[in-house]
Amino acid sequence: MTASGDRPTDAQLLRDYERGNVQAFDELVARYKGALHGYLRSMTGNTADAEDIFQETWLRVIRNSRSFRSGAFNAWLWCIARNLLIDRLRRLRPTVSLNDESGEGSALGDSLAATAPDPATQMATEDLARLIAAAVAELPPDLRDMFLLRTQTGLSFAEIAKMRKVPLNTALGRMHYAMQHMRRKLGPVWATRQAENDLDGNKGKKP
Repeated sequence: MTASGDRPTDAQLLRDYERGNVQAFDELVARYKGALHGYLRSMTGNTADAEDIFQETWLRVIRNSRSFRSGAFNAWLWCIARNLLIDRLRRLRPTVSLNDESGEGSALGDSLAATAPDPATQMATEDLARLIAAAVAELPPDLRDMFLLRTQTGLSFAEIAKMRKVPLNTALGRMHYAMQHMRRKLGPVWATRQAENDLDGNKGKKP
């Protein structure tokens, strides 16, 4: 059975790779590249560390592919990436930051701000990305990690709670505090962005 029509599931792609289909692994990496790399950049603060962890994550997937036999592949993948991230941050520095010293901007801001069709809108979008990145950077590490996991990965709160080994109510509470912080820091900008997301999410749905 496939995930959508003839589209293979993540688990099927992993099994195909084990049987020698290298293209299947390329497709699997492509499915998660944007979100995973964006999360790692936002948590480490620079592209170099993010790329190292990104590559090591997929190496771990290859080495341990036969240990994955059931469950959600995306939850397994993010658990691997997050464990590697924690190890890296403990070695390099005591705190994490979203300030990208490479000057390339925030992956989180880029992902939450829509692509602009013209220079004027592009400037407004980049300003919004910077505002979002600055607000997220002020979150305590636990709340920042929760916010990024929820907004970047597509994981459910139950999956995130299991990954972080906390009760579901704790995960929900941390996200609540994070959202309160975002509303407080961004005010009308955040409200407008949330309204746009709700509108996009309701497109095509019957009233």
